[in-house]
Amino acid sequence: MLTITIRNGKLKRPETNRAIVCFFDTDTLKVIKEDILPEGLIDKDLYKPFGCCWYKGNLYIANTDKLIQLDSNGNFIDYETLDGFINPHQILITDHIRCFTNTGKDTIQLNSKVINIKELEETTNDIDLDDTHHVNSLCLSDDKIFFCLHNRNTKPSQYFYIDLDTHDVHHICNYGFTSHNCEIEGDLLYTLDTKGGNFACINWKTKELMFEKNLVKREEHFLRGLQLTENHFVVGASSEIGYAEILFIDRKTNEITSKYYINGYNRILDIKSNPL
Repeated sequence: MLTITIRNGKLKRPETNRAIVCFFDTDTLKVIKEDILPEGLIDKDLYKPFGCCWYKGNLYIANTDKLIQLDSNGNFIDYETLDGFINPHQILITDHIRCFTNTGKDTIQLNSKVINIKELEETTNDIDLDDTHHVNSLCLSDDKIFFCLHNRNTKPSQYFYIDLDTHDVHHICNYGFTSHNCEIEGDLLYTLDTKGGNFACINWKTKELMFEKNLVKREEHFLRGLQLTENHFVVGASSEIGYAEILFIDRKTNEITSKYYINGYNRILDIKSNPL
């Protein structure tokens, strides 16, 4: 089963039917609506449930400057305020790690350390915004946390990792434009070139592009959300013309073998696999 944060965005009509998250498999879709939240957590202006992760059987969701905790059935447990956070896109929580992208401020919070993206040697501060690079993705693999810089279409997207032993940041490569996600499997980094509508695999050690597969037309769909399963790559395709789609891509052929619609919602924000 997959956990997917969803919303209705950039529609001509006001956003209604607002949800926090949905639990999905190929047979069922369970949508958790915002009305499970205490009244004080429902903010019509700032509402954007984005990054999510599972920890000790509970689900954590970053919603603007709040970290919301739900149980495995989607019932509200608690929340905490993330002081100084604006629009966190992805989160990681383990016994020893709390790592959040503070996307609206171009930083990554790793436990007590703040990594300022603007100060990295390989980044270019070519836009006069707090959110110049739009750091939007995290992936924990062994002793590293990988992350992606979207870069707002002014330059190619960039990929880095944080060495958890030293906290040094290392540049891997540049690829795509307005990219999302960086899922790691051994030496391979899987990612989405959102502007091009492409799904790609890069050997992060050699920098070699292993494959690139076009999935959608950008004027119709917006790729964001990626998970790796035993038999498939699962990709989120937000829609400019209808409902959001979940694409299942065969690992052997890199072809889309099935797609599922999230009725009533046109934006996928994050996708995570449910714990076993």
